[in-house]
Amino acid sequence: MTDFDSLQMLRTRPLTDDRDLVRLVSALLGTASTARVWLLLLDDEMRSTEVLIPIDDLPADAGAVVAMPSDGPVAAAEMLGARVADIVRDAPVSAVVVVWERPGAPGARADTLAWIDAMRTAFASDPRALRAQLVLSDEGAHVIGEPARRAA
Repeated sequence: MTDFDSLQMLRTRPLTDDRDLVRLVSALLGTASTARVWLLLLDDEMRSTEVLIPIDDLPADAGAVVAMPSDGPVAAAEMLGARVADIVRDAPVSAVVVVWERPGAPGARADTLAWIDAMRTAFASDPRALRAQLVLSDEGAHVIGEPARRAA
């Protein structure tokens, strides 16, 4: 099977196994080149919708204040998490995969962990809608947390 055939197969089957998810993200994005976030949207059967959204220019500090409504300051990570949860809730998708592109060694640094935790918090009311979070490093994609198999 060619790499193209493998990519096509991963695009059309349910991504319920983290190994398939890592293979798809690695095939689509390769390795890290800059600090960026990617959103991969999944349908109701956990298949790729082929929508891959890049997000650039986030503050390095997840706690940086980005809005000051009357009820108090809003941190960058809180705002991003809320907006991603809104996308999943309002678009014809069922889940999102968040990929934290970070050049360097594999693993999540403390600043990236703050963003990851905020994303989990944003999906607390519907945790199944956050399919997985990955870090894309110089060595490819790696799932954050325990490997999982999820029913479609």
